[in-house]
Amino acid sequence: YCGAGTVGSTEACLLAGLALKFRWRKWYAERHGLSEIEVLAVRPNLVISSAFQAAWEKLFRYFDVEAKVVKPSLVKGKMAVDAKALVSL
Repeated sequence: YCGAGTVGSTEACLLAGLALKFRWRKWYAERHGLSEIEVLAVRPNLVISSAFQAAWEKLFRYFDVEAKVVKPSLVKGKMAVDAKALVSL
């Protein structure tokens, strides 16, 4: 399998996000009957915890991805997210 090696966690986050964006474009174009050119005008979003690593801010800014930030809460000492709150994003 072809892949990419990374040295730091920022590189890993950015490469993973970019790979996700390219896969999303293909899926979105097929689902909505768009050409490769038309899908470029659509901006994807990523639902992410407010406790995200700082590298993700670079992904959102430089790779044109919209962040949908969710604030987790503690439930019985573990971080959790209310599924109903996600729907309103």
